[in-house]
Amino acid sequence: MKFRYLVLVIAFVLFLSSCKGNEPIKDNQSTKKSEPKVVDLGISSEENTTLPSNARNPWDMILIDDCLYVATGDYANDSGTTSIWKYDKSKSKWVNSGDVEQEAIARFANLNGQNIAIGADPIGRPQYAENYILSNGNWEVFSKIKGALHTFDAEYFNGAFYFGVGYEKNEYPVVKFVPETGEYTNIPLYKNGADVISSLQSIPNIEYKRVYDLFNVNGKLYCAFSVSYTGGKTTIEFFELNDSKFEFCLAFKVSGMQMNKTVKNQILFNSDAVLDENCYLSLGNLYKTNDFKKFSKISLPNDACVTDLLVDKSTNILYILAVTKEKEQFKNTIYTFVGDNLNEIYSLTDNCSALSFVKGDNCFYIGFGGDGITTDNIGKVLKIENLT
Repeated sequence: MKFRYLVLVIAFVLFLSSCKGNEPIKDNQSTKKSEPKVVDLGISSEENTTLPSNARNPWDMILIDDCLYVATGDYANDSGTTSIWKYDKSKSKWVNSGDVEQEAIARFANLNGQNIAIGADPIGRPQYAENYILSNGNWEVFSKIKGALHTFDAEYFNGAFYFGVGYEKNEYPVVKFVPETGEYTNIPLYKNGADVISSLQSIPNIEYKRVYDLFNVNGKLYCAFSVSYTGGKTTIEFFELNDSKFEFCLAFKVSGMQMNKTVKNQILFNSDAVLDENCYLSLGNLYKTNDFKKFSKISLPNDACVTDLLVDKSTNILYILAVTKEKEQFKNTIYTFVGDNLNEIYSLTDNCSALSFVKGDNCFYIGFGGDGITTDNIGKVLKIENLT
């Protein structure tokens, strides 16, 4: 009898153990992370492979009301008009969201709650260079900068819009625009008490004087001023807005750049992101600063070339898009950078380099291209799902 009871007790214990043992297996199955899924959305310019390769490059992308817009266009062949392409989810195809009188769109920006497309290169050198705002689904002229040869970037600061531009003449390459009054003001740059643009007039062999980027960091506005000389020499200096003029902060050592080492992208300098008190910016290599007087370099594996940056404001995470060249292929990698820790979260190899990316709820959109690359894949956009 005791033996029978003992057998029953042992059987009961084994039954309970088997039930408990099954629970973790069930939980693991329900919480298992899904593998990334790659969806090819095709070429943003409606698969128009008759366009010059450079014109199909996805220089920038933005999500507006869950719709993906891509900035394209050609700087080299004086071609236009340029279309701003949007991906239509309902039709699973790219559609033209509007034509603009530009050879290219440099980048998109959400400034003061408004979505702006920056017209980088007006057609035919008209009297004004235009930038555009998305209003009721249409791209309308937002600002008209007199005489600008190029427009590269924009920031909103203290009730006004500031544009970084390039001129053919010796004008100041930052333009302040106040929409309420319609007033445009050129803002001078000063170094050691001297007007920089005036000082450069006496120096021969200068090809370009341009502000490629603007930065709104810690309640201050900064600009990156570049001078290119015949023969290939380039200087980059940073300035801080003080009252009605920009004052010199630091001359950046160009020897630390790798602008054309891996990816020939003349918009590459326009990769920047602000997280907390720091501004992260790419000159090919990745740097961090909070005052534009001291920069620290962030090293990436294999000396990868950084082509784009973005911050997920909901999680406060910096994402880095970087490229290394492997023979005739490009390894394109997305990293996270949190607390000075760099982590690779996704990588793929392609015959094009990744030039721009944007993050959706649970996915990334990545645009591929590259100057000097001859392939019908230039301009394609991949959607990477299940990637956090």
